[in-house]
Amino acid sequence: MKNLISVICFLSILFIFVQSVGAQAAKTDAGFRGQSMNGATGLFSIPSGRLGWDSPTKFAMDFGYRAVINNDLGIAHIPVITMNLFSWVEISSAFDFQPRLRWYGGYEENNDLLLGLKIRLPTNASTAIAIGTNFQFLNIGNKNNSDYNAFQPYIAITYPGTFFKMPAETTIVFGKTFYSNDNRYHPMRNNTDIDFGMGFDIILFPSALNGLFHWIIDFSNFNYSDNAWPNTSFYHTDSVWRGILNTGVRINISSIPALNKFKFLIDAIFNDLFDEGSRSFTVGVVFGFSVQ
Repeated sequence: MKNLISVICFLSILFIFVQSVGAQAAKTDAGFRGQSMNGATGLFSIPSGRLGWDSPTKFAMDFGYRAVINNDLGIAHIPVITMNLFSWVEISSAFDFQPRLRWYGGYEENNDLLLGLKIRLPTNASTAIAIGTNFQFLNIGNKNNSDYNAFQPYIAITYPGTFFKMPAETTIVFGKTFYSNDNRYHPMRNNTDIDFGMGFDIILFPSALNGLFHWIIDFSNFNYSDNAWPNTSFYHTDSVWRGILNTGVRINISSIPALNKFKFLIDAIFNDLFDEGSRSFTVGVVFGFSVQ
């Protein structure tokens, strides 16, 4: 397992290097857009500058589910709904059902509600820029006064490139996380930290596979929420201190001609590869439809 992780890390770092120094402007059709872990259209931890449906639509809905599996701590279940309006507004919601955490000999609830809003700016077709925000209501139902809220505005930029002649996209995200201070027992402290994330979506062998397989990697100093799974406390996650690297494949079943009027995606993700104890595996599925 350690050798497999080392190989994946090496390939991921090589991918970042080649994509960063060798990318050329190129037209790319990355297929239907998938959801990030918190429901916003994006990679795994980070949102992208695109919405869920690139073609002109009046209305679209995507329904997703993910299981975040950690061998030591258990499994979190995340159902998601994402709605697109008029090809420039996106609203998302996710509920993060996490295993209960131990608290003074007992166990406490550790569930989170994640809401998002994204607006795509009127840029050219190749480069997509969006401004957005997410609202995080953390530790809902917790009786030890560990509940708190986080608010994260951001800007996401996505632009095309190539990787060994295969179409690819690069996404860069800048943002800032703010905390509410309404918890009198554990007030959250705001600071001057800046949120940053970067990721890549490469279509593997498009001529042979017709856009079926995407290799995705992202790295950021924030996770899909401030108290993302896996965690061992009611506040923050390891990504706050060390950052998080995710990589995996996104299978675009919608690339099959008979299914191309719908969105059907399958995710298989290695989460937080650099942190022992936090390394996890996520499987997910997304189904969506649009109204022209």
